[in-house]
Amino acid sequence: MAKQDAREIEPDRLGDIEHRVYAHAVRTLEFRLGDVCAAQGLAPKEARAAVERLLRMRLLRHAPGEPDAYAAVPPDSAEMLLLTPLIEDLAQRRQTIGDVREELARLVPLYEQGVTNRLRRHSVEVLAGPDTVREAIAALSAEATGEVLLSQPGGALPAEALRDSLDRAERVLARGVRVRALYQHTARFSRHTVGYVEYVTKRGAQVRTVGDGFMRALVFDRATALLPLQEGAPGAVVVREPNVVGFVAEAFERAWTGASPFPTDYVREQVLAVSEDLKQIIARLLVDGHEDKVIARRLGMSQRTCQRHISEIMTRLGARNRLHAGYLLHRNGVLPRQEPSEEATATRSDDLRSGPPTPL
Repeated sequence: MAKQDAREIEPDRLGDIEHRVYAHAVRTLEFRLGDVCAAQGLAPKEARAAVERLLRMRLLRHAPGEPDAYAAVPPDSAEMLLLTPLIEDLAQRRQTIGDVREELARLVPLYEQGVTNRLRRHSVEVLAGPDTVREAIAALSAEATGEVLLSQPGGALPAEALRDSLDRAERVLARGVRVRALYQHTARFSRHTVGYVEYVTKRGAQVRTVGDGFMRALVFDRATALLPLQEGAPGAVVVREPNVVGFVAEAFERAWTGASPFPTDYVREQVLAVSEDLKQIIARLLVDGHEDKVIARRLGMSQRTCQRHISEIMTRLGARNRLHAGYLLHRNGVLPRQEPSEEATATRSDDLRSGPPTPL
């Protein structure tokens, strides 16, 4: 019997007539259609259809030298005859899948090496576009062995960016790499950022916050730094010049020394301290002549929140207007410290705990 293509095999459900025909076959050495019709009371058309189905299922075979006669085949033998092509085809497909996977796996080191070599080709390389930057961060994170430094001004971090970096941060920390991250005070008031910080700190990361005066940067093993492009253009600069990278790392250390640990639980005293620090920074920037939108952007908060702080500063100073407030700040040299009222603190703390995940 010729080997059957596995694609031609289709299972047939055997009904009562097929069972009767097969039962007749096993009781005789061989039979013809007329025999089974007479014995089982079947019409020729019914008997022929049943025989053809049993032939497809390998439960009947043609008798040797008798093309019009049929004989029964044991079910075990029929199973082997019917399923062997399927089993062989499945084994071949599995082998093909394994071969494809193995071939593609050989290309992964080449791709990763190519990305790494491209990044190492120049001491300074400009990366255009967010996709290229993400690719570079992934490659450098995978290579990091000792330490990663991150300084991220701008207040609350976008939820999508946090989700994208979560797996990467977890893998870096799992290898025992030391990770330190520096955010702005306003990042403390974002649910998503707080949840992210809580997750990574439990796995060994250290996170602190400052009010102002630090730059956006990523430093890997004190050998490679990623810096932003000027004027907020999409992309980054990869720097490997040792003196420049060392300068960036030292700037991070100076900011880190004056920073405060990032709390993942709401503590009223910490909220008051952060609020007071922000007001002092805003007061200094007002004296320097910065506009509201510039101050808000530097501190990672909304312009409306910045204006609320300015209003409270004017009330504390007893200033009649912005110009008068600037004069008083310049004359006094510093904004006098004062704890916010219980009512203001309660309202603000409620906002911080249940507000939207955006910079304040």
